Amino acid sequence: MNRRTSADATGLVRLPGVIACEQCDLLHHQLSLGRRQDARCQRCDALLASGRPHRHDLCLALTLAGLVTFVIAQLNPIVGLEVQGQIQSSTLWQAVSRLYSDGAWVMSALVLLTTMICPAVELGAICYLLLALRDESVTPGFATVLRITQAVRPWVMVEVFMLGVLVAVVKLSAMAEIVTGVGVWSFAALMLLLTLASATLEDEPLWAALEASDP
Repeated sequence: MNRRTSADATGLVRLPGVIACEQCDLLHHQLSLGRRQDARCQRCDALLASGRPHRHDLCLALTLAGLVTFVIAQLNPIVGLEVQGQIQSSTLWQAVSRLYSDGAWVMSALVLLTTMICPAVELGAICYLLLALRDESVTPGFATVLRITQAVRPWVMVEVFMLGVLVAVVKLSAMAEIVTGVGVWSFAALMLLLTLASATLEDEPLWAALEASDP
């Protein structure tokens, strides 16, 4: 086993052969698990690692569903205004383009980064990593993709975008009738799928594969 220490995207040092409980931070010696065996924390009984086959399938399914939902959210209008029988609506990309043309290029870049680029990168990267783990192999670029995933995760702000949409809908409801489009519901579903995928994603097998792939 490679005995070097490694650091994740947050700068935390990871010690080889040691697992830290995510709930209470108690350190445990890493063990080789057999099929259908689980390792749990001695202090709080939280799950540390699992040897169950295809244990990543739930997270992979949620991530794939998130990718489909992400595409639907990008291609359909978010909200619309109905004035005198005329409905004016726009997609997220059209909103970003309008912000840029109005001179708000900083806001345009932030919306583009946090609601389009970073979510797409994170979803695609997680699918790539989990498909590799499902096949019990380390595909080319595994380490780079894992580091990219850790780097873009703090910039995925779909929930902040949904909060902004909600505030805008409340303020504009006094001026005109608001028509919610397919895009806004798709973003709401995407927010839920991202939360569930993050909750079911096991980091330890990914880092173990990363350490094994390092020369």
